[in-house]
Amino acid sequence: MLIVVFMSVLFVFTSIRPNRSTLSEFELRRRLDAKVDEALLEWRRGELRVSVMTVRRTLIALSLVIVATLLITTYGWWWGLLSTILVTVLYNRIARLKLIHTHSQRLYDRYEVAFLGFVEKWQGAIQLLAGPADAEIERHIASRDEFEHTFAELTDLLSPNERKMISGVMHFDEKLVKDYMTPRSVMEAIGANELLGPLVLDNLHKTGHTHFPVFEGDIDHLVGILHIYSLFTLENKKSLAVKDAMEPRVFYIHEDQTLEEALFACIKHRRHLLVVVNSYRETVGVITIEDAVEQLIGRKIVDQFAEHDDLRKVAERNPRHNNSSDAAVDV
Repeated sequence: MLIVVFMSVLFVFTSIRPNRSTLSEFELRRRLDAKVDEALLEWRRGELRVSVMTVRRTLIALSLVIVATLLITTYGWWWGLLSTILVTVLYNRIARLKLIHTHSQRLYDRYEVAFLGFVEKWQGAIQLLAGPADAEIERHIASRDEFEHTFAELTDLLSPNERKMISGVMHFDEKLVKDYMTPRSVMEAIGANELLGPLVLDNLHKTGHTHFPVFEGDIDHLVGILHIYSLFTLENKKSLAVKDAMEPRVFYIHEDQTLEEALFACIKHRRHLLVVVNSYRETVGVITIEDAVEQLIGRKIVDQFAEHDDLRKVAERNPRHNNSSDAAVDV
């Protein structure tokens, strides 16, 4: 009868999985300060975990010793020793059976508070039993990939927009201007000598853009930036040339620079638009502060003037049929 009792005790202690706090120390402190229900219990679970595991292992060891002693005493050295070996090999697997674990865990949960109180009271003595293996391992995120994996699992705490924003921030310094700019083939520009009559102004407004590079001769020779909002205050628009209304300074950025550098340049120089050039100083596109911010926050900025969601996709469709004459041959 005693053998059955102590074997049952052995299975119960082995099957129990003490509850542990899944919250960080910061979050536990925050909840304690806010007096959140069960915050104290969560904190005690974290503080006493090493001692609880030490007591559990000690009780399992004592139960196993008592069972072995009873088996040898009852059945003699030969059969008792054989039975002890079988119990030692199989007790852990038996304890993991769903029926045993469910009832054992339910019993522990019912008396957890009292058990934690006992451990807390005798914690000094219990710590003497703790060996090097009982020391709490302090874990740190060791790589960026590990952080991203951990972050991806926080689905219950963050909204989809928040996850996109954090992901955008994490990879922002890796994104290149050339991958997010408005390509040359679909960028809107205007000649320096063009007159700002009603028809021209209407066409500019229909593009959905607010800033236009101004060129002399061709797009690779820019002389300024025309801001459409500045035209609303101009008088005698019919006789005014673009070069008389434009901002003469043009700010350039290389296509291989990062969006982080582009955003910093826009903020530093108070520019809405930067002209993108390649290594030959040829104009390859433009990038705006909105383009950079959208990648930083991970979502589209809604603009009442926006005509296309993605001008890069428009460029790929080649709406202007650039270099697409009947005599064109791709090699």
